[in-house]
Amino acid sequence: MTKLTKALALATAVACAAGGATAQDVPDWLGGELKKPLSETRIGITVLYPGSNAYQAKYAETAEAYSRELGIQATVMDPQGDPATQFDQIQDMASQNMDALVVWPTSQNALIPAIRNASRAGIPVITSNSPIGEAGRRYIVGHTGPDDCAQAEQAAEMLADSIGGEGDIVVVEGTPGYSVSILRKNCFLDKMADDYPGINVLASQTAEWNREKAQTVMETFLTQFGDEIDGVYAFDDGMGLGVISALQGAGKQAGDVKVVTCNQFGEGWDAMKAGWHSGSNKQSPVDDAILAIQTAIKVANGIDVPDLQGIETPKVLPDNVDTFERPSW
Repeated sequence: MTKLTKALALATAVACAAGGATAQDVPDWLGGELKKPLSETRIGITVLYPGSNAYQAKYAETAEAYSRELGIQATVMDPQGDPATQFDQIQDMASQNMDALVVWPTSQNALIPAIRNASRAGIPVITSNSPIGEAGRRYIVGHTGPDDCAQAEQAAEMLADSIGGEGDIVVVEGTPGYSVSILRKNCFLDKMADDYPGINVLASQTAEWNREKAQTVMETFLTQFGDEIDGVYAFDDGMGLGVISALQGAGKQAGDVKVVTCNQFGEGWDAMKAGWHSGSNKQSPVDDAILAIQTAIKVANGIDVPDLQGIETPKVLPDNVDTFERPSW
């Protein structure tokens, strides 16, 4: 193992000391036969930036725990949101001849050469949560994760409904150039333009998936537009919580400005119960990580997988929030 892997791995060689696989060791979800025991299966996983928010931290935690449960040898790595670091991680893990790689991409396009090299070396690669750019999709065997465009359209519907189909809104974006950011922006704006012509976007600005930056962005919006703002769309619940903090700091009351997000967190669930949050959707990092690892094990054993496998993301609203368990992230 190289120094790079040792330095950046969240958990290296998470392994079970089990012996050879038997018929009883084959998971029900596998859909085929194991080429080698799970204890000898080596999966490399590089996660966007577990330190940036609760969702990504829970995803990485689940990847480690589920790998231990299965008994596979998994290396879970943190590129800290840097495409250059993740590029090196992919190259490094490929050089170790892993059985499969799971990549939650930090960039749509910057990683394509590294993924291409792994694919040409015979190492199957799946992307998780965030799609790779179209030019790189020939080099992956599949993608798992939420449908970000559908979530953005849901957010448009929920925000429009909450403000009665007309009014002025602001948008708090994720990191520019990141595929999830692109989808959650373009699909939201397209849905608004097509179905809700009475809604006007006053301004849109990135907060880079960061709660504190989102609070600062919202404070700026409040200074610029004041009571003109009827609603806010934040690309995830972490940034939505920053928006709510800014509204509270400005002396707003719960419900004065409608806040809608994608991907509800536990604190967002609390904020919805308290009247500050008008809509989100359920997106589980546990389901996200488990699906990616199961898919990686399948392709490592030569089992065909669909090009795209999704996780469910139903709407969460004030009138149905009690039907959803409070997220633990």
